[in-house]
Amino acid sequence: MASVALDEFIGGNREELIRRCRAKVAIRSVPPPTKAEIDQGVPLFLDQLVKELRDGPSETRDIAQGAAQHGHDLLLQGFSVGQVVHDYGDVCQSITDLAVELDAPISTADFRTLNRCLDDAIAAAVTEHARDQELTRDGESYELRHSINVAMVAFEMIKSGNVGIRGSTGAMLHRSLKAISAFADHQAAASVPR
Repeated sequence: MASVALDEFIGGNREELIRRCRAKVAIRSVPPPTKAEIDQGVPLFLDQLVKELRDGPSETRDIAQGAAQHGHDLLLQGFSVGQVVHDYGDVCQSITDLAVELDAPISTADFRTLNRCLDDAIAAAVTEHARDQELTRDGESYELRHSINVAMVAFEMIKSGNVGIRGSTGAMLHRSLKAISAFADHQAAASVPR
C-alpha cells in the first residue's frame, strides 16, 4: 500500500486532529485548558509542521519560536513543564491514531520529519518554560527579600518607639507582611502536585 503524504493527511484532517488534541488535554489538565492553549498552540504547530513537510527544514526556526511562545504562555497560565510536553505528545498520538484508523500509512521520511519537529518543539517549549520559571523565581525571590527587609526595618522603627504602629511605618509593615504571606501562599499552591 502506498504511503500518504503527511502534509496532505494533516491538511485534510486538521479539524479532527485539533478536536482529538482538545479532548486529550481536557481529560488530563489541571488547571483546565484555556482556549488559547488548544486553539493557538496546536493549530500553529500543525501549520508549521505542514510547511516543514512541504518545504523542508525552516531557516527561521518557526517551530522552535512558536513552541517557545507556547511554553511561555502555558507557564503564565500555571501549567507544569509536563503539561507542556504532553501537548506535543497529544499531537503525535492524534496523528498516528487517526492514520491507523483511516488505514493511511505514513512514509518513514515523513514520520522522521514529524519526530524531528516534535523534538524541536518540545525542546524549545521546555527550555522557554524553564527559563521563564527561573526568571519568575528570581523576581519572586527579589520581591520576597525586599518585603522581608522592609518589614524588618519597619519593625525595628516601631520597636524603637520613635514611630507608632498606626502611622505610615505600620502601614508599610502591614503591606510587607501581606506580600510575604501572598508569596508563601503562592509557593504552597505551586508545590501541590498536579
